[in-house]
Amino acid sequence: MRRSRAFLILFAIALLLHGALLLWSLAIAFGAIPPTIGVGDTAVLVPLCLVFFWTMLALWPSYTPIVATVSGLLVASALLTPGIVVVVAVIMLNAHLVGARLLAWVRRDDNTSTELSASVTTLIGLCAWIGVMSITASMKFHYAYVVALLVPLGVWWRQALSVLSSLRQALLRPAAATRGTKRAWITLLLTLLVLHLFIVAKPEVGYDANAMHLQFARLFAEYHRWRFDVTRYAWAVMPLGADYAFAAAYILGGESTTRLLNLCFGGLSCLIAYQLICRYARREIALLSVCLFASTPLAFLETSTLFVENLWIAFLLGALLLALDYMTRRSATTLAAFAILCAGAMQTKLIGLIWVVPLVLYLGYLVSRRKGAGLHVVNRRALLLILAATLLAAWPYANAWMRTGNPVFPFFNGLFRSPYFDSGSSFTNPLYVVPLRPWSIYELFFSSGRFIEGREGAAGFHWLLLLPVIFLTFVRRRPLAYWLCLALAALFFIAVFPQQAYLRYLLPVLLLITVLGGWALSDLSWTRSARVALLVVGGMLCLLNLQFMFAGSWTNEKLCLSCSLDSQARADYIDTFLPDRAVAAYLNDTLPNARIGFFTLNASGASGYIGYSRAANWHDDEVFRALVTANSAEDVLAIARRYGLTHAVFLEPSAEGDNPPIPAIGAFRDRYTSPVWRHGGLLVTAISRRHEAAQISE
Repeated sequence: MRRSRAFLILFAIALLLHGALLLWSLAIAFGAIPPTIGVGDTAVLVPLCLVFFWTMLALWPSYTPIVATVSGLLVASALLTPGIVVVVAVIMLNAHLVGARLLAWVRRDDNTSTELSASVTTLIGLCAWIGVMSITASMKFHYAYVVALLVPLGVWWRQALSVLSSLRQALLRPAAATRGTKRAWITLLLTLLVLHLFIVAKPEVGYDANAMHLQFARLFAEYHRWRFDVTRYAWAVMPLGADYAFAAAYILGGESTTRLLNLCFGGLSCLIAYQLICRYARREIALLSVCLFASTPLAFLETSTLFVENLWIAFLLGALLLALDYMTRRSATTLAAFAILCAGAMQTKLIGLIWVVPLVLYLGYLVSRRKGAGLHVVNRRALLLILAATLLAAWPYANAWMRTGNPVFPFFNGLFRSPYFDSGSSFTNPLYVVPLRPWSIYELFFSSGRFIEGREGAAGFHWLLLLPVIFLTFVRRRPLAYWLCLALAALFFIAVFPQQAYLRYLLPVLLLITVLGGWALSDLSWTRSARVALLVVGGMLCLLNLQFMFAGSWTNEKLCLSCSLDSQARADYIDTFLPDRAVAAYLNDTLPNARIGFFTLNASGASGYIGYSRAANWHDDEVFRALVTANSAEDVLAIARRYGLTHAVFLEPSAEGDNPPIPAIGAFRDRYTSPVWRHGGLLVTAISRRHEAAQISE
């Protein structure tokens, strides 16, 4: 009793101290809000959704799954059109069928009965599709794989009907009525889903998406292959797993389809986090934890633009889930599925290695402890699948090595010294090189604006209250899974933070904190008072996170409620946040065969232009370095001639403000180009050929 009382006193003190820290960070965040920021759209939409969903769930308390599913589908169809929703559903269903067939094939030789979740099965299918696209990307036949995506529905139509029938039965089966607090969390989760769908319905104006992820999909759709040209795109041989998935969606349904698919990947991540939390905590606590994460500005950032983290984290969490499953039930099928999800993570992002290697080593240790350890503990089919997964995981790096001499190009080029990228310095962003200190985790949450292109509050505010709950829960005896997840989170944070202290790269740590926080909250006495207290505190933190939605990305300053219905509203939104897209549309329509130099320094470049182009950013390292070292207009002219450029895009002088271009670029614009079209502060010009005529006459 004395120990329990001491623990409660310590817990109360820690919670009060962290609460004070939270209030301090809130004061700083509110003080940094620009006067132009408003929450008008959100302030209207959130109460309406809360009232509507609460009413619907109260009217049909025994049919919560069908109410939630139908509501989500109707909102998505209204904002994005039913066709786009169907296309994404077909992609996910096909992935599930492929994953199910692979698992069924392995399970034939597995003496241990193992049923894996639908989320894991779908990820296995996605990994297989991505692997096939990755290996065949350079071959110009990617018209056919659009049809190939539909093959499982045709060949395995009975299985497809069985999946749909099982889903229908699960949704329509009456269940016990949800209690008030759980119903409230489901209401909040559906409200968050609606907000994310409104974000998805907006046009894509993200820098990285238009410079890389969506641009890759556009080029892949146009040319039906990928050339791996690192002299134009420094990222051309990076692991492009998520980008291949985006390309497939883009070919099938266009930009909005890729954005909805990205949201589905985020949904898979949250679903697997929910499943992990439910291993040691009540479902209501799992709902609370998922709501807190989904309400963060960082989560809205991942939804608002095409990044790879949603799919990457789904693979990582899925691998962790399977590792925990293997700890309790040794199955060759689970081991093979684990290998495939690890391969998916490695196909998507290099630093997934920091997560994958510890899990592989631990499972290798578990396998070696089995009686009669050796290769024969894994059946032949599982072994073949593990070998195939290893090939898929290694392929992007082997491909990069063969093409550039650097398996992780353009990273670590000081070591590998590929001639296609600067080998004199490490490829990192100096803005996010921060020394690792004992209190770095607190810095990440207390002043999160330092660790992303956003503002204070970008990570969300609830983390500061979760940390003491997690730390103090380890004072007591915990299951091995707790320690494994804590060690994995610590290792990942220690390895990544000093290299690039960047919130997006640290998202796996935040998901592990979410899982550990859910497990820690399960120690609470589950009384009505505790449930209500958690609802009040957790709900307020979610609403607080929503108020800072803009902190993760300035494009989320407005929901643009009319963007899904009004083409003019979409055009205005693009002009506000990325007029480069309007310029690209003009160039595609009027100058499709031109050779364009995008000479706005560190802008997103082509941003949708699918003809030949060069850009003044790190994605085009060769041209970027030449431009920043140019000393005269003639130097820039020589660059334009070297690449046969016919037109160039600049910032208009009136739009330069406090950031004028490199003098040589401005002089080149004024001396050697003539205006063709102006829009949104950008100037499209034709490069004069008079200098060539003069040289010929001389």
